[in-house]
Amino acid sequence: MLANRVRKNSRKLRKSFDKEGIGAYRLYDRDIPEVRAVVDRYEDHLVVGEYARTQTADAPAYVETLANAAAEVLGIEDAKVHVKRRRTRPKTGARYHRLAKLDEGIEVRERELRFWVNLDDYLDTGLFSDHRDTRQLVTEWSSERAVLNLFGYTGAFTCAAAKGGATRTVTVDASGRYLAWAKDNLALNGLAGEPHELRTTDVSRYLAQTDETFDLVIVDPPSFSSSYGAGDFDVLRDHPALLASVARRVAPGGRVLFSTNHQRFEPRLGQLAFREVEEITARTVPRDYRNRTVHRAFVLQR
Repeated sequence: MLANRVRKNSRKLRKSFDKEGIGAYRLYDRDIPEVRAVVDRYEDHLVVGEYARTQTADAPAYVETLANAAAEVLGIEDAKVHVKRRRTRPKTGARYHRLAKLDEGIEVRERELRFWVNLDDYLDTGLFSDHRDTRQLVTEWSSERAVLNLFGYTGAFTCAAAKGGATRTVTVDASGRYLAWAKDNLALNGLAGEPHELRTTDVSRYLAQTDETFDLVIVDPPSFSSSYGAGDFDVLRDHPALLASVARRVAPGGRVLFSTNHQRFEPRLGQLAFREVEEITARTVPRDYRNRTVHRAFVLQR
């Protein structure tokens, strides 16, 4: 079943994505209820991830069998197939941990941009392809603008803003490793340099200490974090306070792009100091994602 669906989706998507210059996209998005997996293509590599569940926990090499079936119909060699298991709500242990230490990256296309991805060392590859169209909006909105990217991760939004002609960018993330990755992504696109500042600090600390204002602020926080300010961060509970702090850093007439991938997100945005709040999720989730709420996205106008 999986092989047939992957073949069908690849035939539908690959030619048009190649024409657009898109090398990272989703081929299978839990399409069939019995097969809770995702299949993502990164150029000539395949990443197959299963959402771990008790029904398949004892099945020998279950996810490997899925990966082999998908790879066979696409003609992808074994060495370029990468297998991962996701734990959505584990009773014990961490949800995310390092899987390997290969430190091997490959370059993937996204229209006029290029990004480094790591397909083995972590559950996440360094690029969220569900925000491909969101990044295109950021490129369109950034000309002659000062842009702040909070929870900047590997700097994909920063690269989009810089490509769009931002006068300056500031990227904030608590992880020096991710910001080093962001620096490499900027360099890959010929965008590294003084106007694009990378700050290794906690977002709450940065917002409390800076008096700078920006024309566009990108806020794409994790759903949960144990290293946010003085305590844990929960996007359901804490997004109003976070966005209230962000509002003070937005120049008059500026906008905030806020997104979250929390699957049970309930927005509480009505009491914030913004003139207008618009949900743009339908514009930002790309067509290769069957889950039309893989993320939620909002624009908040100052």
